[in-house]
Amino acid sequence: MGTRGRPKISEFVEHCISYKVMQWAKHYNITHYKAWFKLVEHKLFPKLIQSIYKNAPRQSLTRSQEFWVQRLIDSKDAQRKFYSKHVKKWVMRRSGIGSLQDWSFKYIKIKGLK
Repeated sequence: MGTRGRPKISEFVEHCISYKVMQWAKHYNITHYKAWFKLVEHKLFPKLIQSIYKNAPRQSLTRSQEFWVQRLIDSKDAQRKFYSKHVKKWVMRRSGIGSLQDWSFKYIKIKGLK
């Protein structure tokens, strides 16, 4: 019995997309949003996205892997939604003040001191 909902995105794909968006935003001096749209037009982008939808069932047209990959490549609305739900969060986690949130140490309170 499978799980319902959005497929899990691997750490590798998440890191690749966020790194390229940040790199292109800095190189071309554009926003992360515009860098994401530039990345979608890259010729190898469909191969990267196919790994996200690798477990999609192939029984019907709207549920197949090819449909979802092609939809993300062709539809601007799908690209906007993918950016706002995923890429924006990944980029913020890896840049600016968001990158400081992953500190692993915590201060322990010493008893007796005020």
